[in-house]
Amino acid sequence: MPQFKKTLVTIMMVFVSLLLLFQFSGSVPQQAEQDTSPETDVKPSPDNAGPKPWKQLKVAVQLPPMSFIQLRRLNQMFMDETGIYVELINSSVQQVEEEWPMEMQMEQSADILLLDSESVIPYARKGWILPLDPSMSGGDAVPPWLSDRVRWNGYAWGMPVQLDPYVLVWNKNIVNSAGGASALPGDWSGWKRLFDENSPAVAEEPPATPNSLPSSGIIPPPAISPEAGQPLPPQWFAWHADDDRALLSLLWRIGLLHPEFVPAQEGPEWGGRQTESTEAAEVRWKQTLTELEPYLSHFQGWTAESSHMDTWEKLKTGEIAFAIVPYSEAALEASAPLAVEPAGEAGPPAGQWVTSRSYVLASHTEAEQEARRWIAYMTQWSVQREWFETLSVLPVHEQAYLSQSSERLLPEPFRPKQERKRHIYKEAEGLEQWSIAASRWMAGQLATKQLQLEWIQHMNTKTESRRTINRE
Repeated sequence: MPQFKKTLVTIMMVFVSLLLLFQFSGSVPQQAEQDTSPETDVKPSPDNAGPKPWKQLKVAVQLPPMSFIQLRRLNQMFMDETGIYVELINSSVQQVEEEWPMEMQMEQSADILLLDSESVIPYARKGWILPLDPSMSGGDAVPPWLSDRVRWNGYAWGMPVQLDPYVLVWNKNIVNSAGGASALPGDWSGWKRLFDENSPAVAEEPPATPNSLPSSGIIPPPAISPEAGQPLPPQWFAWHADDDRALLSLLWRIGLLHPEFVPAQEGPEWGGRQTESTEAAEVRWKQTLTELEPYLSHFQGWTAESSHMDTWEKLKTGEIAFAIVPYSEAALEASAPLAVEPAGEAGPPAGQWVTSRSYVLASHTEAEQEARRWIAYMTQWSVQREWFETLSVLPVHEQAYLSQSSERLLPEPFRPKQERKRHIYKEAEGLEQWSIAASRWMAGQLATKQLQLEWIQHMNTKTESRRTINRE
């Protein structure tokens, strides 16, 4: 019995010693406290919680196959560097136009969208996206006109990432043969001369003599002789008919639509303004589209159903002489005997439109921090430069257009440091709506008088809008 007690005491002493040892080592106080107070919810401290897992991102874009492959490669680099998983979705044009707004409204869209910059402010006004800080990736180094496209209510709502000017593509063999010169016309008078020389109606008429003058008393331009080469094909110009800005670019390039600076109006509404400021002159758009009427049958847009055989193959075979397309499309498709005129090659009053794309951040995202980090990564100058070097996608960063050769990639009004001309883009608002009427007129679906009424209505709307802004 005594031996048993000694053994029991020894066991108890060992147990107590172990208990004291654990208490002083600090390994079990939290667990002991939790066991003795089961009703108390003790949360672990942030230091002991361990690293939180990154939330997953979803990014929706609408890109050509080659561009989407490039984005996937860059996205993989981002995931490798950050550990953030990002799912990329390449949508169709129809999904962008119909499904994206619906998904935004239902708060079921991707966290990040790549939008046409023209759509950024409408999305912001609906409360669908969050403001972005342009300086987070060098986005403050974009041309002023582009900053205006994504700014509203004092905030930037999109991060511009790509520029895409429209360019003139032509078949060198056909055009040089028909025009007798390698240089393209720079204004409407030059284009009209080329059109008249290749107009079937003119070509079929015998040369006028002093004894056989036309009733108008005006001698028509001489038809091209067989020695001068082959005439232009029946279809002179093509463009994507569902692209309003392509049509505007066509009209601007041939000189039937152009901006001009006029002196700013005097009066109390303009009181206190500096006469030498960038606002000392207004920008007004002018059009003389009706002069194109005799040649309309030679201008045919490509429909959405047009195949590659109907578009680029016809250009290469000489069935179409000229086309107006986005630079990104021309960079992928144009090859001999086609030539591409850099957007800045034609000087004023001729010009071309420039579109752009911007990343936006959905307001309902649950991964805002990760999304902002992804946007900053994809819009930094080094990544933009890589896009240009691999796929000729034009960057938005001003640094890309410092040299004289790179300046030629953009029309003059859209180049950096063109502060005085930044208003050209702003004053063009509403022209796309008018271009719908212009397209119908060119297709014979709208009378000339109605076309002119549409233009007057557009100009009156712009004037009233300008007066309202000046009063404010």
